[in-house]
Amino acid sequence: MNKKFEDIIAGQGKLVYTNEGDSMFPIIRARDLLIIEAVREPLKVGDVPLYKRDSGQYVLHRIVEIKKGKYSMKGDNRTFIEKGITDKHIIGVLTGIVRNGKTYPVETLTERNARIAKDVLYLVSCSVNEETPDKERVVNMDLAEVFRLSQEHMLTAAVAFALEQVITLPRAFDQAKKKAIRKLALFEVERMAIAQELEKAKIWYLPLKGILLKDLYPKAAMRQMTDNDILCDGSKMAEIRQIMESLGYTCELYAQYNHDTYSKPPTLEFEMHRTLFPANHFPQYYDYFKDIQEKLLPVNGAAYCRKMTDEDFYLYILTHTYKHYIRAGSGLRSLLDVYVFLRAHPDLNRDYLNAELAKLEIADFEEKIRRLSQKVFTGGTLDKYEQSDLDYYISSGNAGTYENQEYNQMANNLGGDDSKESKRRFLKSRVFISGKALEKNYPFFAKHKALYPILFIYRPIKGAITHPRGILTEYKKIKNFKKKEEP
Repeated sequence: MNKKFEDIIAGQGKLVYTNEGDSMFPIIRARDLLIIEAVREPLKVGDVPLYKRDSGQYVLHRIVEIKKGKYSMKGDNRTFIEKGITDKHIIGVLTGIVRNGKTYPVETLTERNARIAKDVLYLVSCSVNEETPDKERVVNMDLAEVFRLSQEHMLTAAVAFALEQVITLPRAFDQAKKKAIRKLALFEVERMAIAQELEKAKIWYLPLKGILLKDLYPKAAMRQMTDNDILCDGSKMAEIRQIMESLGYTCELYAQYNHDTYSKPPTLEFEMHRTLFPANHFPQYYDYFKDIQEKLLPVNGAAYCRKMTDEDFYLYILTHTYKHYIRAGSGLRSLLDVYVFLRAHPDLNRDYLNAELAKLEIADFEEKIRRLSQKVFTGGTLDKYEQSDLDYYISSGNAGTYENQEYNQMANNLGGDDSKESKRRFLKSRVFISGKALEKNYPFFAKHKALYPILFIYRPIKGAITHPRGILTEYKKIKNFKKKEEP
């Protein structure tokens, strides 16, 4: 193109060109047609203007901050923030993205994920409620993005079962569904072999999580799994290791956590639990569930296989989900599990549950996830707080995110209080370490408290030498922390 971009927009009011590069991926991809129009309203944070650097280079990035008439710009797929851009650099603003003949809106990553999540949740709802999706809606979906997000939340097979009712499955979905079916069959065969050996050895065992939840779905393969979890007699873990290795498994982790991990080609992984929760990280949950075997029931046809009551299994699911929720986040599959479980068990003993939820201190969480899961998978209308909570699940993916973990940890450190006084107190505690933190990290100084002034001098000097950026980064995180709005 010989004409300058700014001349085309000045003359025609609009510019259409083909994108190159990946700085705005995934909102903008290679070979997308980009529609740039003249700026008619004041730009705001989130807009994506086309601007021209002083060097003459054209750039299309998102506004992340506006301060004193200057814009800070960043590509969605970049970490560097470019500051000092002014209106004189701005040529136009992105108003549309054309891909494969379809025009998509200009969105933030959060908005894009929310839009795609609506499609994913709609299709999953159709699967678990055994309803036929609307073909016109399906045809207009961005199925590449639906696949991406469903993969992130391990919902691809459930989505595939819905799609195949109205369209020919795209290859990626077809392969994902077949893989889920194959993996389920492999797990079933292997688990039967493991159970047989545990029965021979007279070791009690309790199948957990997805092993049981899958049978509550209309098709078991809808509930995808990366591994199988089994709680066993914690006093027999050495014997269990011998059993697993005799069956061809490699021990990847042993006696370092509350479960031992075993793997076997092609993609099999079993976690053999000695306890349901680790004593060091979640002492409250460890204490509550440590004697769970006393509540277990026998399983017909097996001498040593055990099961929980429906109420206790629900409590375990909730506690396990909450553990992830408060750390790095929990994904949409967690919501789906709760919905499917409660639909299959409408007559749970609520008096018992309410008493136990109070002991676990997760009664509020249970009410929130129960109501949210019901609304999400039956097409209910969410209030702004429920939508915010759903956005958290969407952004978390199946395994949570580092960003969530950082925020939740900081919120916990500050007691959920983002006031200046709270931040000062926390900074003081980081400098003047004491109590359990002192005993754990500096037992010598905890024992010889007369030498504590030396530690007060030693720690800042050591930190400034070994990780000066780390100290500055932590200070900025504390200073900039802002708690999220809650009901």
